[in-house]
Amino acid sequence: MSAPAKPRKAQDDQGDKERRNARRIAWISGILTFAGTLITAGSAVAVAVITSPDAVRDVVGDRIAVTHTATATATVTTTVTAGPAAPSPQASAADATTGGTAATSLTRPAAVDVDGCGPPGGFSNDWLDRSVTLAGSDEQFNAMTCRVESSGAVAGYLDYVVPQNATTFTAKVGIDRASPNTSARVRFSVVDLDDNVLAQQVATYTNAPGITARVSGVPRIRLKMTVVKSSGVSGSNYFRSAWINPSFG
Repeated sequence: MSAPAKPRKAQDDQGDKERRNARRIAWISGILTFAGTLITAGSAVAVAVITSPDAVRDVVGDRIAVTHTATATATVTTTVTAGPAAPSPQASAADATTGGTAATSLTRPAAVDVDGCGPPGGFSNDWLDRSVTLAGSDEQFNAMTCRVESSGAVAGYLDYVVPQNATTFTAKVGIDRASPNTSARVRFSVVDLDDNVLAQQVATYTNAPGITARVSGVPRIRLKMTVVKSSGVSGSNYFRSAWINPSFG
């Protein structure tokens, strides 16, 4: 005897259930596919930012910050920053500190014309940048010096172009205390191109005076040294004349 036929309603209910399950699977698959697309796109952006931040800046702009991590991710942020303030048309820092143009120290290489120390027509020694000491002090001073080892009217000079805003030339003048000869007297002069004396001092082994010359409107000055007394000066009994800390101000 054959089994009784399954009721049709039960078969219909089973079919509906299977169709609902299929729709759920399709819906979930769609969501997963969309999420995968977003993740892939996000990964592509992250990789682009990590590997070529400059290219991303071309699109996003200069206000971009890229943060790299060990898991190959990137965070892209933009910031807005105020640009630097326009410089104020005020005095420079040096002027603000000193109240005027900063001093310009002079050195031997900066001279535009030089004549070493020596007698007329004879051998002369060049000027050198070196430190000296002065009578009455153990302090070392920066100076332009010239070794005098000949007797007679020994002379020498250095020429300098005066800076446009300079108003004064200042220096101390003297004889290096390390000199073997202690009896010399030397006249130091600051003159213009026409040999007009702007300032002048006489120095000895025991006296190193200061010298100040007004140089406003003077295009070029000459620092002259002339020996006015040279008792016993020789190659072994020489002395060094010195322009000490010379500068424009």
